[in-house]
Amino acid sequence: MFLTGQDLFAGVNRPLDPHNLTDLEKKHLPVITAPDAVRSGETFEVTVEVGKLMPHPNEQDHFISFMDLYAGDRYLARLSLTAGTTCPILKARVRLAKDSGPLRAFDACNLHGTWESTKDIRVF
Repeated sequence: MFLTGQDLFAGVNRPLDPHNLTDLEKKHLPVITAPDAVRSGETFEVTVEVGKLMPHPNEQDHFISFMDLYAGDRYLARLSLTAGTTCPILKARVRLAKDSGPLRAFDACNLHGTWESTKDIRVF
């Protein structure tokens, strides 16, 4: 969890108040777009975007280096990036089982650490 004055590299950063995001949080939180409900074993598309809420600079000295997607603790996908990529987007086609857990997306900024967002999906 991110707290003012806390070392952003001390752990995974999450917003203090998801309904009142700071500019730092808006620039770094991965935004997950996926259906709210899917059938168990059905393939569907997930999109994860960094910079969707507020543009993130992606310059030589400040950029997103990777984005990861998980279902609960199960690793699904990674997008590796270099400086110069604008509004990084990870797209993946995935399948979930009833006990998969929430979708979890991570991104890593070279200056502001690792950030996480989650999305619950009802699997029936």
